[in-house]
Amino acid sequence: MSIFFCKLTTPHDTTCEALGVAARRNVLARRATVAQWNNRVKRIEGGRAVFDVTIPKPLGVTPREFPNRPGVGIAGIKKGGNTDLWNTEVLLNDAEGMFVLEGDEVVAVNGTFCEGGDLKTVSQLVKESEGDTVTLKLVRDYLRGPVKIIWKPSLKMATYKRNALLRACEETLGANVRYSCEDGWCSSCWHAEETYMTVFRICKMDVPKDWDNIVPFVLMSALEVKNTKGTPLLSRRIGL
Repeated sequence: MSIFFCKLTTPHDTTCEALGVAARRNVLARRATVAQWNNRVKRIEGGRAVFDVTIPKPLGVTPREFPNRPGVGIAGIKKGGNTDLWNTEVLLNDAEGMFVLEGDEVVAVNGTFCEGGDLKTVSQLVKESEGDTVTLKLVRDYLRGPVKIIWKPSLKMATYKRNALLRACEETLGANVRYSCEDGWCSSCWHAEETYMTVFRICKMDVPKDWDNIVPFVLMSALEVKNTKGTPLLSRRIGL
C-alpha cells in the first residue's frame, strides 16, 4: 500500500455528536483570527502562500499531477486518514498550523525540493523518507483555489469550488439547514460567516469568488450566532 494512503479502520466523524458536548462547547467558543491564520503562512508572488505541515505516515492523501502545468498537487484527502485527522485538529480544535486543502501543490518533501516534479518523483521522496512522519512544503493559490467550508452547529466540513451554490454544498453534507421559501428572504436558511459576520442566504447565494482560502469559510446558524455572539442574526449585515 502506498504511504500516501491511509487504511480506514473506523469512521471518522466530525459532527458535534461524535465530538461530544464538552468538545463541541470548546469548538464553539474558540476560533483563530484572520491575523492568526495569516501568521501560519508566507505570502509569495502570484497570489500564492507557502507553508509546512508534518503528518504521520501514512499520509492519507491522493497526489496527482496537474493537468495543465508541471507539478504535483493534493487531489484528495481520505476520510479518516492522517491528513484528515490533522485538518480536524487545526480546524475544529485550534491546533497550531495550517490545514491541508485539495489543490495544494507539493514543492518539497522533508526539505528536498520537488516543485514542478512528476508524480513518480514526489511519491518516491515520500516513500523513502525516514521516521514516522513526513514534512510537506505546500503552496496554495489563495485567490483562485477551492474553499474549505465548515457548518455550525453540525461541524461538518468539505472543500468546494468558488461560486458553487451554497445550498448544493450543504445538501451534499446534510448540514440540516432549513428552507422555507424560494427567494431566500424568509430567513430560515440564513447563516452568518464567522470571520466577518456577513449573513448569507444559503438557498440563493454562492461560495464567495474572492474568499481568501487561507481562512476557512465557517457558516453559523442563527442559533449559533445568538449563543456565541449574543445578538440576533437579523441584526447582522446581509450579503446581497
